[in-house]
Amino acid sequence: MDKQLLFVTGIALAVVLPIVIGILCNIERRDKRKENFGASLSAKKNKNRTLLRIYSMLNKFPPAKTYMKKITRRYEILYPGEEKETAIQTVRTTLVTWLTCLIAAGFLYLRNPNFNNLWVGIILIYVINNEIISFMIHRTETRLFEDMVIFLSEVRHNYHVNRMVDDAILNAMDGLGYEMKVHAAKLYEILVSNNLKEEIAKYNAATHNKYLKMFLSLCVGVLEYSDKKVHGQFLFTANIENLKKEINMELLKQKKLSFLFSGVTFVTIAAIIPIDAIRKFGISMMPELNAFYNGKPGILLVTATLITTMAVYVLNNHLKETRQLLPKEYRYLKKLEKVKVIKKALDNYSEKHYGKLVHLRDTLKRMGESISPRQLLLKRMITSTFAFSLSLLLIFYIHQNNRTIILTSVPTLSSEFMAMNQSQRERMEEMILEKVNLYKDKGELTKEKILQELEEEKVFYNTRRNESVAELIFERVKQYRQEYLKWYELILCFGIALIAYYIPYWMLLFKKKVLLMSMEDEVNQFHSIIYMSMYIDHITVKDLLEELELFAVVFKQSIQECINNYNSGEIEALTRLREKESYPPFQRLVDNLIRCDVMSMEKAFDEISSDRENYHDRRKQENEISVQKRADIAKPLSWLPTGFVMAYLTLPLLLASIEELQMFQEAMQNI
Repeated sequence: MDKQLLFVTGIALAVVLPIVIGILCNIERRDKRKENFGASLSAKKNKNRTLLRIYSMLNKFPPAKTYMKKITRRYEILYPGEEKETAIQTVRTTLVTWLTCLIAAGFLYLRNPNFNNLWVGIILIYVINNEIISFMIHRTETRLFEDMVIFLSEVRHNYHVNRMVDDAILNAMDGLGYEMKVHAAKLYEILVSNNLKEEIAKYNAATHNKYLKMFLSLCVGVLEYSDKKVHGQFLFTANIENLKKEINMELLKQKKLSFLFSGVTFVTIAAIIPIDAIRKFGISMMPELNAFYNGKPGILLVTATLITTMAVYVLNNHLKETRQLLPKEYRYLKKLEKVKVIKKALDNYSEKHYGKLVHLRDTLKRMGESISPRQLLLKRMITSTFAFSLSLLLIFYIHQNNRTIILTSVPTLSSEFMAMNQSQRERMEEMILEKVNLYKDKGELTKEKILQELEEEKVFYNTRRNESVAELIFERVKQYRQEYLKWYELILCFGIALIAYYIPYWMLLFKKKVLLMSMEDEVNQFHSIIYMSMYIDHITVKDLLEELELFAVVFKQSIQECINNYNSGEIEALTRLREKESYPPFQRLVDNLIRCDVMSMEKAFDEISSDRENYHDRRKQENEISVQKRADIAKPLSWLPTGFVMAYLTLPLLLASIEELQMFQEAMQNI
């Protein structure tokens, strides 16, 4: 592997990875030493105010906002309900990681890397940074789930002793890990608060762990309506046991996903690292391959490989992610949508394709996407324009690169020049480059004119050699003059723009396919929530819908609309919910909710309690099937970049071999 490639890889691995991990771990260790969990802001208020201003500014920039939300997820676990502290720690981590990437990019720039190493280095820095943040998030969440199981067991045991929820939580905090301890302290603080409803709303708005929200709901239910016995055991302890089973199932699912996807990112990204080494190896073995690797075919193949690598990496991340993502605001799309010219174009399209937009709107809502059909159309237009501009710039770069090669290097000379010694060949190559630079911008040129000048200068006394050199110079000048934007290249750019126009829509279809894999699991999870809630006194169908909405991903938007329409008519809202969703198990669940109007919730969902024995085994098997389906899609995708790299290695050798064979056949025919 060449020194430049080693430098790129070393910068990405040795600088970005240790510094980011070190900073994050240092912040975590420092936070763990704090005696007051949650509401402690730094004594340096001016510095914190500056960080909060930076956080607010970065939140207005979509790429920065998306990046920071990934980090925010981790700090929400460490600082439950403390939005300011979460924002401060998030912006600190963001600035450190970005500064590290800028330093790495600066070193990369100072090395004057070529096209291949530049983009490989950028991709490596991005992927390593992204993987570090994802790893820290998932590791912290896994620790929290594991401690939560222990915490719930302790709460259940302590509740049996004194039948006091707040005391059970307080006594269960001893021996817990840091993550669960801060949450337990926050939950205890909420339950003993004088403003219970206000504190619950604040906690639910700041925390995105649905199991903690469910546990808080169970605790509040006991405080407000007291506990009772169902089937010979206290309802609160039975619900805690069911919640533990749900957490264990989620933990098992996440560990299974991590195991099956453990090598996917490495296989996807590692394939592109030796690209430049392959180029140099090929040219060293066969110098005539320089035209392929440094010319148009090589640049296009490398570009396709890098784009495929990033696309596969993004798709695999979507497959690996099962947690509910926070809705995006699409602030810039909303602003662009109001521009007069764009608004008029969108209005015209909406009038002509109203039916398609209505269908698309329903699909977006079902997927939980906050983007509107008009904004999606605008996003597709922007993506198409961006792809057209990039492809046009790439073509200009290829032409400029080819011109540079023509003016600075001479192709492998034919066999008739082999008899020349090294100094003669170097002198002849210098003369060829000099003549090409001389004739490249002149008017009409012919081989005869070049031959005449060569004979007048008496560079070579061999007439046949003069003719060969004149032919070579003429072809090089001709190639140079043909390096401009062709009509078919412009059509190709429009074709790429057309493909890019459909990419956002295809991504939505891909997300929809991934979400459909989770439909059955989500309905089964709804059954668990209903089973935990249906015996609680004074619970209403609306309360139950609000609990289901906390856990929903696929059906979240539909349930939210049902809750919003509930005051206008209970049965009408539930009927619309049933008509909107076509998944039969979910429709049966809504039918049971409608029946609660004429019978008790316990009787309406009697089938859930009667089938509890086989429920967990069936759910576990369905989770394994769903996870395996995701892995079966991701693993073949991860090998696509390797296929492109293998083509980059073998295709030029194959083409050169075919060309050599043709030359050999021509030589044999001339004998």
